Amino acid sequence: MRRRGVTLRAVVFGLCVAVAMSLLANTARYIQKGSYMMVAQVPMGVLLLCLLSILVCAALARGFGRRFVLSRSEWITVFCMGIISAIGPNYGISGYLVGMMVSPYYFATPENRWAEYLHPYLPGWLIPTNDSRAMTWFYEGLPRGASIPWDVWGLPLVWWFSFVFVLGFACVCLSVLLHRQWADHEKLVYPALTPILEMTAGAGSGKRWLPEFMQGKAFWAGFAVTSIVFWWNMIAWFYPMVPTFPTATGRFIWDLLPKQYPPFFIFLSTPVICFSYFASLDVLFSIWFFDFVYMIEAGALNRVGIVATSPHYGAGPYTETTYKWQTAGAFVTLVLWWLWISRGHLREVFRKAFQPDRASADDGRELLSYRVAVIGLVASCVYIAAWLGQVGVEARMVVLLIPTMFIVYLFVAKVVADSGIIYIQPPASAWELSQALLGGTDRLNASSRATFGLLSFTVGHPRSFILPLVAQINRLGDFVGRDKHRLFWGVWGAFVVGVVTSTFYTVWLGYRVGAYNFQPNWLIIREGAWQYGVTVNEILNPARMEAMDYWFLLIGAGAMGIVNLMRYRFAWWPFHPVGFALSGLPAARRMGSTILVAWLVKLVMLKVGGVSFYRRSMPFFIGMLIGYTLAVMAGMAVDAIWFPERGHVVHKWY
Repeated sequence: MRRRGVTLRAVVFGLCVAVAMSLLANTARYIQKGSYMMVAQVPMGVLLLCLLSILVCAALARGFGRRFVLSRSEWITVFCMGIISAIGPNYGISGYLVGMMVSPYYFATPENRWAEYLHPYLPGWLIPTNDSRAMTWFYEGLPRGASIPWDVWGLPLVWWFSFVFVLGFACVCLSVLLHRQWADHEKLVYPALTPILEMTAGAGSGKRWLPEFMQGKAFWAGFAVTSIVFWWNMIAWFYPMVPTFPTATGRFIWDLLPKQYPPFFIFLSTPVICFSYFASLDVLFSIWFFDFVYMIEAGALNRVGIVATSPHYGAGPYTETTYKWQTAGAFVTLVLWWLWISRGHLREVFRKAFQPDRASADDGRELLSYRVAVIGLVASCVYIAAWLGQVGVEARMVVLLIPTMFIVYLFVAKVVADSGIIYIQPPASAWELSQALLGGTDRLNASSRATFGLLSFTVGHPRSFILPLVAQINRLGDFVGRDKHRLFWGVWGAFVVGVVTSTFYTVWLGYRVGAYNFQPNWLIIREGAWQYGVTVNEILNPARMEAMDYWFLLIGAGAMGIVNLMRYRFAWWPFHPVGFALSGLPAARRMGSTILVAWLVKLVMLKVGGVSFYRRSMPFFIGMLIGYTLAVMAGMAVDAIWFPERGHVVHKWY
């Protein structure tokens, strides 16, 4: 009989995947200089390792018996643990964390005057100094006969890990409180999970050498499309004269409009097409449509002298542009609306937590009971507030920073759950929103301004920390039955293992090979120095919110209110508010042409063959994704054998 639920072997398997994820992702970027494994909301490293595991287990089950067959619940457990552990390596936590710890003293020079303006505000219990040349050895390699100075790292890492894990637990609690609202009441479809659910449903029964989901003409046709393209490109690695298909390195900018207008980004991302195909048509169309609206509006503003775009034609969290505040107003309004329509559910959740006899809510299908989730969220926020206060953030900033942080995290989590877009970033960080509410960083003391660089990778995480991942895991957990409480411990263990393993492995690699040899790599070598440079600039030249910024904030909020009202009042309204909330963001800009292609393909499928034909076409896109994943795997193997430390980027970060 096949095992059901969250079994011990599935948890052990998942922990092994978590460790392998850390080693794979860090080695691929820092040493091999190859593909990006951990950037998307459904990371390529997870797909690669889990697919490889499924293929191996299917072959072993066919050759040696059904003891190698894992049930669907067990594979879902492994996927869940892999997904959460993916927050550990490089572009998750460890790359930013290590980069922030090693940079401020090593890159300090008389010219940048960090010793004068930055170092007095850096807590010694968080940031190790370079007095013993520990940071110099990290970048330049250990001297002969020397050992890694772990004692310098011990106390700072303990305090950083405490903050990361408490913040992570708060995200788990918040996801538990809102999961039934999203999954049951609003009936979000979680499109990005469709390939995972298909893979786990047909992961292998021992009757075939390959898993059951790898069959049918549609699947193999999709598999062939991506396999031919990417395997052909690998030939050019050996024979540069061979013409190649534009894939990871191919991106074209089309200046269709005058110079003041942002250009079209023409780029087709295979994973974005594969995941976006399962999203709803109105979401796909709206993302592309509002990107076009952004181009027109931003260009018009530029022409009248209002700086609306950055030099990179983005309006993301690291660009001082006017349009950014319009998008910020839109997404904050959208999140507040989501919370408002959840009020009935949240009322029942709190009643279940403190008056269970009077509540109708059922928390038996959640990772945590509602009582634990509510108390855990409150206790976590108290610790986070105390920790931030000890770092040097003044009280009024702490009061604003914690709720805005969760607003940002909730936005990304629900957009991923509703749209299936796997490359997404928040329109503004919690730090930016908080200082905007205060009137600018000039209203903060120097100590608070100095914490910007320290907190950028947690409070302002570009992937919104772990809440989007936990929201996906919560939905996957619905398919493991009543073992969801047991799933929590596996997921939490994978989270801890992923963060700790990847952090220590990054430090070890730095001392063994010299972190300067990680080139080209933004995280360890440039991210920290850049963030601290911005921090010192904030200390010396604090910014003030202008009246124009507030006007655009209000315009974005008002426009989002109209778009949202029209969507809820009129069935014929074609625009989804998520598209407006993402307009102008660098990720949405790069995905625009891919989203348009996915929308057109799906529209034609539905118009020509109807819903049944669309469902029959789904294996084609799953085949494309599997073929692409195996091509990434093959590319890494080829690089390791024939191009060591000169890898090729098969899978990029968009």
